[in-house]
Amino acid sequence: MYENVDVSGAIADERGDTMRECFGRIYPDFSRIEFNKDLAGKVFRLRIGSQGMMHQAPQFDADLAEWEDCQRCEVYHSCFDLSNAKLAMRHAVARI
Repeated sequence: MYENVDVSGAIADERGDTMRECFGRIYPDFSRIEFNKDLAGKVFRLRIGSQGMMHQAPQFDADLAEWEDCQRCEVYHSCFDLSNAKLAMRHAVARI
């Protein structure tokens, strides 16, 4: 059965119990890239600079304190799996 995802990204299970806001959001939502602005998930951040028609190399950062917080979370493995699945889906859709 599919789970409900509201517009803020929080996930509710079948009983309507809401998971932590960050659940499944380890990575940024790459569908929302804007040049010269940070795009951040709970752990990873991306910034792509742009000057005129030229794009600079993307800058990736990881917040190690947030990563450690994730690893201590009781639903870390499930969250990590969902984050990776969402990343793979976005990658697949981008290639269509």
